[in-house]
Amino acid sequence: MKRMKVMYMIFGVVSTLLLAQAASAASNFLVTESAPVFPGDTTYVYVPIKNMGFGSFMEDVSVKLVPKDNASTNAVTLLNDVDSLGTINNWGAQRTGKFRIYVNPDAVEGDYYFNIHITFRGQDTGGSTQSTYLTTKLEDQILTIKGKPLIGLINSTLGIVAPMSINKVTLQFKNTGTGTVQNAVAEIDLGGSNSGFSILGGGTQFTLGSLKAGGTADITFDLAVDIAARPGVYNLPVKITGLNNYSSHNFAGLVVAGTTNFETSYQETSGTFSLNIANVGISPASAVTVSLPRQKNFSVTGSSTSVIGNLNPGDYTSAIFQITKTAGTGNTLEFDIQYTDTSGQRHTMTKFLNVELSQAGSQSGASESSTNYTTWLLVVVIILVIYLQRGKITALFRKSKG
Repeated sequence: MKRMKVMYMIFGVVSTLLLAQAASAASNFLVTESAPVFPGDTTYVYVPIKNMGFGSFMEDVSVKLVPKDNASTNAVTLLNDVDSLGTINNWGAQRTGKFRIYVNPDAVEGDYYFNIHITFRGQDTGGSTQSTYLTTKLEDQILTIKGKPLIGLINSTLGIVAPMSINKVTLQFKNTGTGTVQNAVAEIDLGGSNSGFSILGGGTQFTLGSLKAGGTADITFDLAVDIAARPGVYNLPVKITGLNNYSSHNFAGLVVAGTTNFETSYQETSGTFSLNIANVGISPASAVTVSLPRQKNFSVTGSSTSVIGNLNPGDYTSAIFQITKTAGTGNTLEFDIQYTDTSGQRHTMTKFLNVELSQAGSQSGASESSTNYTTWLLVVVIILVIYLQRGKITALFRKSKG
C-alpha cells in the first residue's frame, strides 16, 4: 500500500513536469473561418490542441480564449469563449477548439494577442487519490485584422474665387477608416465642365504617401481661374488611389464670384456734371453706387454719393453731381464704384477720369471774383474820366442851364 502511494506521488510529479508539453497549438497565428478578417465581421476562430505529453492522459479537456490586453479586448467581442474537447489521451492526438467572435467596427488594422487556457485532468488510475484538474496556457496567439481604409477630404482653403485670378489652395486628407493605404495619390480632375480652371506647375496628381488609420496629409497648389469662367458653384472631382486596388472619390467645392468691370465717361450740361457708368463685364452688378472722395482737383457741392441701382451686362446709367474744379490743379477726377457680385460680396473699384470742364463750370469762384474786379474797374474809370473832364462838364452844365 505504501508502495502504491509512492507510485501515485511519482506519477503526479511526472504529470506536473510534463504539463508544459501536455498541449500545443499548431502555430502562433489563430486560424479563422474566413481570411482576412475585417472590422464588422462575425467569424469563427479555430485553435488546434495537440497532446504532446509523451504518454500523458488528457481527459475532460476544455479550452478558453482570453484577450491578452486592452487593445485586444476593445477590438474583439467574444460571442463564445469556451469550448469542450473531451479526451485527448494518445500522444500526438489533436482536437480543435472553436470560438465565435465579432470584430468591432472601429478595430484598427493590426495584430491582436490572445492567450489559450487549456484545462484537463489526468486519467483516473482507480486509486484512492482522485485525479485533479490541471491548467496550462498557450500565450501570444495572434489574430490579424485587416482594416478598411477610407481617405476623405476634410479641409479645403477653396472658397470664393474671381475670374482671371490665381489662388493658392491647400487640401487636407484624412484616413478615417481602419486600414492603411500604401502609396496614396490624389488626382484632381479639371476636365469637362471645369475647363475654366487649371493648376499651375506640376500637373494634377499629388502624392499623399502611406496613410495609416487616423493619418492626415496635405497638398498645396496654385489654381488659375480663366477670365471666361462663369459665376456659380463648382465641384472639382478628387480621386484617391493606392496599392491593393484602393480607390475613393471626393469633391472640392468652390464658388466663382460674378465680378465685372465698368466703362466710364462724363457729360456736362448747364452746369450739371453726369458720370456715365456702363457694365462691360459678363456678370450682373447689384446695388451700384458711385462716390466722389475728397480730392485736390475737384470739390463737390451737395451729395458726393449717387445710388444708380442694378446694372446687367451691357446696361448703363448716369450719376449726377455738382462739381467745381479747383484753380491751379490737374484735370483727373477720382471716383469709386461699389457693387455687389452674384455671390453676395461687396466690391469697390476706384476709377480715374480726365475731365475738362467748360469755362462756366470751372472755377466759378474765380469767375465771380473776376466779374467783381471788372465792375470796380469800370467804376474807377468813370470817376477818373469825370474828374479829368470836370471843366468841360461844368461848362456844359452852365450852358445848358442858361
